[in-house]
Amino acid sequence: MSARPAPPTWAGALIGVLVVLAAWSALALTVFADAGNVPTPWAVVARFTADGPGLYWDNLSVTTVSALQGYLWGNLTAIALAVLVLLVPPLEGAATQVAVLTYCIPLTAIGPIVLIVSEPGSRTTSIFLAALSVVFTSVVGCLLGLRAADRTALDLVRAYGGSRWTALVKVRATAALPNVLAALKLAAPAAFLGAVLGEYFGGVDSGLGILITAAQTNLRYAQLWALALLSGAVAGAGYLLVALLARVLTPWSSTGARAAGDPW
Repeated sequence: MSARPAPPTWAGALIGVLVVLAAWSALALTVFADAGNVPTPWAVVARFTADGPGLYWDNLSVTTVSALQGYLWGNLTAIALAVLVLLVPPLEGAATQVAVLTYCIPLTAIGPIVLIVSEPGSRTTSIFLAALSVVFTSVVGCLLGLRAADRTALDLVRAYGGSRWTALVKVRATAALPNVLAALKLAAPAAFLGAVLGEYFGGVDSGLGILITAAQTNLRYAQLWALALLSGAVAGAGYLLVALLARVLTPWSSTGARAAGDPW
């Protein structure tokens, strides 16, 4: 008796989507039917079509640019902090505190402050919150990766008179790639949602955050749901893009554990 062939990997995801759509439709037509604040999936699609893709695309492109800028600056800051810790170990405590501070500070508290000190009409708040959203995750990923280098390779560099910088460039950088890219995957949706939140505070005249505010104010529930789904889809797409890049750059997809007593 031959074994049954395994179902394709996308089958589970498709079933999950269908179950969610069925549950969503059932709730919209029963529990939330009187309130009307949970539209059916086809009502959301109808609203998206009626508004026209151009409305969403114009604002989405603006938000995406801000998210990319924040993603770049936030990750550069995180990588710089991680490298600084490796080159100057006594600074690890201060660098870690900075990373933890960026994670602990509420975005809803810092957003209005950034807004009032930035130039009117600029997208500084959106970019800043996008950058702030990725620093902690990327710092942790970079440090884990840089410390995952093979002890034997580090000892070899040291035996030949290599410096910390030489070990970083020749050994640690390659060993860190899987962990760094894993952190960058998580940072992609965080940066996009941070950019949307920055627009939500105002100060700009375009972006998904502005559309969300307008839809909420005017009780356009179907449009609000469309914007929420669009934001989630774009954030997920960012995660998948970095995941594909990681698969290409790190086909081995494994990191060694940091050896005990690592002198560097």
